Amino acid sequence: MRGRDKFRKAKVVFRVFGVILKPLPRPLLRWLWTLSDGLPDVLGVAARYMLLRRLAHRCGDNVMIGRGVELRYPERLTVGHNVSIHKGCYVDAYGGIEIGDDVSIAHQSSLISFEHTWNDETLPIRDNPLLIGRIRIQSDVWIGCGCRILSGVELSGRSVVAAGSVVTKSVAAGMLVGGVPAKPLKTIKGGESHERSVGS
Repeated sequence: MRGRDKFRKAKVVFRVFGVILKPLPRPLLRWLWTLSDGLPDVLGVAARYMLLRRLAHRCGDNVMIGRGVELRYPERLTVGHNVSIHKGCYVDAYGGIEIGDDVSIAHQSSLISFEHTWNDETLPIRDNPLLIGRIRIQSDVWIGCGCRILSGVELSGRSVVAAGSVVTKSVAAGMLVGGVPAKPLKTIKGGESHERSVGS
């Protein structure tokens, strides 16, 4: 709640900087995104938020992006309200990524919305066509550190992905999944204490 209050107080400042950033071309905005990693914590978070508002297809309020987050094809990325994407994450929205409200993605996680094919033997695998698959993360989802969310996956509301998991299939609502590949571990019930192995 404290973060939301701080965001409300800073909204006027964000609007002013939004006007300043509006005429800047996208390549310059992406360069500023990289430079924002060198700013002190609060300034860096504010700068990345304002840049994301310009770069993403849509970006909600109270969004925190940590240092070293790499965004690919941000114009195909939609982010809801009260979202945090922590340090060192890799987000490739080539096939489209939708992130709902109240989502936390812990450090060093990856979201990759395409996969490589290898059917054309006349071409190296890296040059074969890509198969795109939109990633949808519904509201109230927690992704632990070091997770890999692969193309075509939907994480339903109030679900948790344990640290280090590789998610290749969609996850049902109210479910904790984990492992490589991720499998259902237990159903989440309201008020239940968290598991240490889930990750931050």
